[in-house]
Amino acid sequence: MAAPEKEIHYFDLPPIPFVLCAFAPNRGDRHWVITRIGAAYRKAKAQPQHAAWYRRCYLQPRTDHWYASLFSPGDGQLAGEVAPQYAPLPERRIAAIHRLLPTTKIIYLLRNPIERMWSQVAMYHSERFGFQGVQAVDEQTLLQSKHLRHSQYVTNLQNWATHYSPEQMCVRFFEEIRDTPETLLKAIFAFLGVDRADRHISGLASQKIFARDYPSLPDQIARELARLLIGEIEALHRRFDNPYTADWLASAHRYLSTA
Repeated sequence: MAAPEKEIHYFDLPPIPFVLCAFAPNRGDRHWVITRIGAAYRKAKAQPQHAAWYRRCYLQPRTDHWYASLFSPGDGQLAGEVAPQYAPLPERRIAAIHRLLPTTKIIYLLRNPIERMWSQVAMYHSERFGFQGVQAVDEQTLLQSKHLRHSQYVTNLQNWATHYSPEQMCVRFFEEIRDTPETLLKAIFAFLGVDRADRHISGLASQKIFARDYPSLPDQIARELARLLIGEIEALHRRFDNPYTADWLASAHRYLSTA
């Protein structure tokens, strides 16, 4: 049965019924799961054809066989999952993914590590997840935050490259979505080995979808994030040496210069 959700969270969560993750020890994780369960319930009521899938995913143990059953593309089709939470998985978990999916292809979109982390922290610490809002975020929160691992691209890429060859990995940049979405899509089509004809590019490619507005990055937090991530950004610029990483590095130095 194909999944009605784009993020399955199979490899980053325990293989228990999803509903049991609502008892996670971390308050933010609990609220995230409860929020997702509520959204799933509403979707299942609105789309009865998917109710059986939601019951199976949320109420029963999830297994490799169940996960594999979600991907059954027809002739001339490819199937995959959108999975941001898989990016910072430890190497041992990636090894398990490789054992199950040795021929899969990985697309990793990189964003300015400072902006990416602020976007995630602002979302995760919002009132809808049981927190007081971004005004309560301080430097200590950032130091202890699990979100930092998502911005440590060098380590993440090394972990994935341990098990997947360069030919199986495509690294692109968030700014390409903003500036040249059609060109980005064609590059991804080429990587996947599918037809790159213009007719396959939807008009939605140049539109913002589900965009969220978060408070501007406070100067004090910006300096702390730049301090935490400057080494990472320098390493990324040495590796990719393109206008995107150059801009990331320039912005980090600007934040640091305001101290």
